[in-house]
Parts: sequence; C-alpha cells; structure tokens
Amino acid sequence: MTAQGRIFVFDDDADSLQSVVAALRRDGFEVVPFSDPREGLERLAAEGGDAVVTDLRMPGLTGMDVVRHVTKSNPGVPVVVLTAYGTVEGAVDAVRAGASDFLLKPVEIPRLRAAVFKAVKERGMRREIERLREAAGRPPGVEGIVGSSRSMEEVLRKIRLAAPTRMNVLITGESGTGKELVARAIHALSPRTGRPFLPLNCAAIPETLLESELFGYEKGAFTGATAARPGKLESAEGGTLFLDEVGDVSLAIQAKLLRAIEQKEVLRVGSSQVLRVDVRILAATNQDLKIRVEEKSFREDLYYRLNVFGILVPPLRERREDIPKLCDHFLGLLARENSVPPKRLSPPALKALLAYRWPGNVRQLRNALETALFVSGGDTIGPADLPVEVTREVLPPTSSEPIPLPASRTLTEIERDAIRDALAKTGGNKTLASKLLGIGLRTMHRKVKEYGID
Repeated sequence: MTAQGRIFVFDDDADSLQSVVAALRRDGFEVVPFSDPREGLERLAAEGGDAVVTDLRMPGLTGMDVVRHVTKSNPGVPVVVLTAYGTVEGAVDAVRAGASDFLLKPVEIPRLRAAVFKAVKERGMRREIERLREAAGRPPGVEGIVGSSRSMEEVLRKIRLAAPTRMNVLITGESGTGKELVARAIHALSPRTGRPFLPLNCAAIPETLLESELFGYEKGAFTGATAARPGKLESAEGGTLFLDEVGDVSLAIQAKLLRAIEQKEVLRVGSSQVLRVDVRILAATNQDLKIRVEEKSFREDLYYRLNVFGILVPPLRERREDIPKLCDHFLGLLARENSVPPKRLSPPALKALLAYRWPGNVRQLRNALETALFVSGGDTIGPADLPVEVTREVLPPTSSEPIPLPASRTLTEIERDAIRDALAKTGGNKTLASKLLGIGLRTMHRKVKEYGID
C-alpha cells in the first residue's frame, strides 16, 4: 500500500473510470478500479482499503447498494458517491445511507481530490482512535474520560445507561469539568454514532444570531442572507445536537426550541415551510436551572424536556484521586500533539497539583501541564515549572525583603531580558510566555514589538 492510501473506484463508464483513476494515481494513491462493483466489493472484503469512490447509477448494483454494503461489511471505510443526476434528495439519501460525500459528474478533479483526501484522513483518524482505545483498555466512546474515582465511575455508568436510548440528557457541572466529553461519549455509544454530532455554544453566540444558527434561514430573510442556509437542528439530521451553556438561551429562543423538540419540526427564519427533523438533544450547563426556573428566567416545560435524564460531572477538587492519571494522560497527549519528548512529574510537583483546588477544573489542569511541558528544561517537571497560583499553597513563601536591582541595569532592561528568557523557555510561544510572566497576551505582543525582540 502506498503512503497516501488504497482507493477502490467503481464506475461502468470507461472514460469516467479512467479519468478518476488517473487523477487519484497522480496524487500518490494506490487505485483499484472496477467496472463491475460486485467484483470490487469482493476484493475490498478480501484485501481491505481506505476509501471507495463509486458511480451512483450502474447496471445490476447501484451506488446506493455499494454504500449500504460497505457501511455494513466494511464499517469505517468512507464512500464518495459520483452521479450525473444530481438532486438534493439523492445527496440526502446517499449521506443518510452512510456516504461521506456526494459529487456531480463530470467530476471537478480538485473537488474529487479534496473529498478523497478528507475521507482517507478521517479513516486514519478512526484507526488511530481504535489503536489508542485498545491501548487504554477503555470502552468505545469514553477513551477521553479519565478517572477511576467513585464519582467518575458513576458518570460512566450513567453514560452507558443513557447512550442506547433516545432520551434527551442534561449534563450539569462547573466550567472545565468535561461536559462535552460526556456528551460525545453518549453519542459515540448510541445507535446514532455514524451520524453527525454538532456542538453549539449558546453563550458564545449573540441572541440575534442564535435563532438562525439553530433553525437556519432562507435567502433574503435578513440583511446579508444572500443564500439559504440550514440550521444546526436540520444539519444534525439523524444524529445529535449538543447545546452547551443552554442556560444562557433567551426566553424567546427557548419557546421556539421547545416547539422544535416537542414537534420534531423546524421553521427556518424567513420561511413558512415546516421541516421534519430527527435529532437527539444533549444539553449542558454550569448553572442551576431549577433556580432559573423559579426566577422565571428559564421555561419549566423546556427544563423537563431537556432533563429527561441527568448527569452531574463532579469538580476536580472532589475527585483528587484521579489527578495522577489525568496528569499521565495529558502529558502523553500534549507530548504527541506538540511532537516533543514525554516528561514526567517530580514527586513535589505532583504534591502541589494534588493540593491545589482547581477552580478551572480539568481544563485548568491541562493548561497548567501544557505550560510546564515547555517551561521545564529537562525531562522532569518540578514545582518551579508549574503556574504560580498552583504552587503558592504548598511552597514556602519567599522573603518579603525587596529585591535589590543591579545598579548597572534599568527596569526596562530587566523587563526586556525577562521577556526574552520567557520566550526562550517556551520556544517562542507568546501565549505560554505571557502565562509564565503573569501578563496579558496583548501586553506581551506590545512589549515584543516595543523592544524589537525577534
């Protein structure tokens, strides 16, 4: 097999088959062409492949038959469908059957190349996930959720209970505890795992835009709507929509969201045509929605529609026994992501991490370890490499005596040298350097420019 991957191409049109094969071979793929898809599917089953490109209309076995067969017999192998008879309905049917993309003939070679490269990349990512899953010995879908404490075992138990059902789930917990990971695990373990998982941060989108993000809009619905666009509810058809920070949704949008959930229908902004949708809703919030209901700022009927099944993700301070495993997980993950040698924590550094209260929870722990990974000069991370707020509670206080400044150096020179040292320690990463110095990123950029630091 070549470095790029092995692609099976099915097309009864000799000219079209030759064109596709030639284009993919130029990109370094190993291409296995067949005019009879039955023969191709037998070969695929026997030898395996990284992707399939198939014509839609073929005698005997259609492209839709190919999609269904590959999805069932070779799960994980993406299928790109080509057709000269392109319709919206045909594209939707192909994607629902499991196709990864749908292109019109005559095929535009750049679009074909992009679709195949994307399909092969996703195939590789799925293989890597499977490899890591086997190495970690974790059940499918929960490999990112680290911890063996009693409270996390309860979270995992509830994930397994909720996943096979159609129930809407409300995931609660403080910021940074990993609520989206829980939602992704529920989707991955559910019958919808092959369909879209679309996250939407309700707090990050202005109210004026949130309605069109959720429900979509028609051309001309408002200024700037130059073309129709489906919303998240429509785009997640057959899959899962994750509404993060759902407590920040306004009452006006809550009413429309409730109708969409109850009726399984959406109405695009500027349209009078109702569209049916099949979407599972997973929602998350760091607020107490019961209090919001009492305050009349959150609809009670929507609360009970979302909270059919509830999962509470505990804060990190309540599961400190998981911190060593989380540190091992993040240090290995960060080393791979940044292509740097792995490092380990010294006992005093681990003691500091265990003692800290972690108001930012797991997200803050990851950020602290990422900074320490680059600040540390050797293969071991010590307390001095951790953020100051983490070690302040366990390290002995420094002397309150004022630090004498060398007479030969000005404050400007000292500041300039400190910035240079921080950038050197972090490999030129201004974000990490600013965290190390305790200054804002904008200040860091301004000072680098001011001092002419390269």
